[in-house]
Amino acid sequence: MPKERRAPSYTCAVWYDTHPVNDALLNFATSSGFLLSGVATAHGWHALAPYRWDVATGTLHRIEDLPGGVTHLAVTQPDGILVRAGRPLSPDDKHEVERRLRWSLRLDENLDAFTTLCAREPALSAAVLPSGGRLLRCPTLWEDTVKTILTTNTTWAQTKAMAARLVATLGPHPPEDPSLRAFPPPEAVAAAGEEVFKEQIRLGYRNASVLKIARNVAEGKLDLEALKDSDLPTHELRKRLLALPGVGPYASATLLMILGRYDELGIDTEVRSHVSRKYFNGEAVSEKDMRAVYEHWGRWRYLAYWFDPQ
Repeated sequence: MPKERRAPSYTCAVWYDTHPVNDALLNFATSSGFLLSGVATAHGWHALAPYRWDVATGTLHRIEDLPGGVTHLAVTQPDGILVRAGRPLSPDDKHEVERRLRWSLRLDENLDAFTTLCAREPALSAAVLPSGGRLLRCPTLWEDTVKTILTTNTTWAQTKAMAARLVATLGPHPPEDPSLRAFPPPEAVAAAGEEVFKEQIRLGYRNASVLKIARNVAEGKLDLEALKDSDLPTHELRKRLLALPGVGPYASATLLMILGRYDELGIDTEVRSHVSRKYFNGEAVSEKDMRAVYEHWGRWRYLAYWFDPQ
């Protein structure tokens, strides 16, 4: 996965322009030093539907399926986290929005130990500063798992296109406005079947993995959300993730990062290219070489690589 920090080009965003949001409906405090723009853009997820980052206004847009129905959320940070929505929100909606945002923006995650370690490397510390080491994630591990699978063995442009097709085809929407589509729940994906995936969504070989995971969740055989609060040691949690269809070593390391476990380095072509260029004068590197570069970071290996300047 590329360490994309540029404003994304997103071709399915018409609803952001045509659906105005109401006045502020939710406002809650953040920890000192929290910067929405840094967190939103430190990770490429902001470019995948139903997210969108508007660099001009510093707004994180997202379509969410809430207890009261699907709506457009616009998140800014004039002071604390300020949320506007495309319709009035009920108390249950507001509670759910805050719960999801606290998770997605990692508002309750303490990364002080990592940022303290970064102080010994000024260039890395400067790269970490805007986000405080926080990487944007999705409200559910289901969505993060699917999107992680969409990053395997492909280009970033194709990943964005696959996510857009999945949301546009199966995402829930208000009856009066099919352009407002949230990320599809596993039940909708499981019900769609192979033909819809083959002809419309077109995830390639990933079709089978996404469908299998969706069916297991929908049938109650798999509880992905329970892994968010798991107290399993990282190596045991990694085994659980590797057991998921379509999840290999790279994807499991990415999902461990999503879960706040940064022990594992997700080895892919981006890591290989970066380590070769920065530490080995462009020479070929082995997996052992790549891991050795970040070994001294211990449980922060993933973040140390992620923010390591070019």
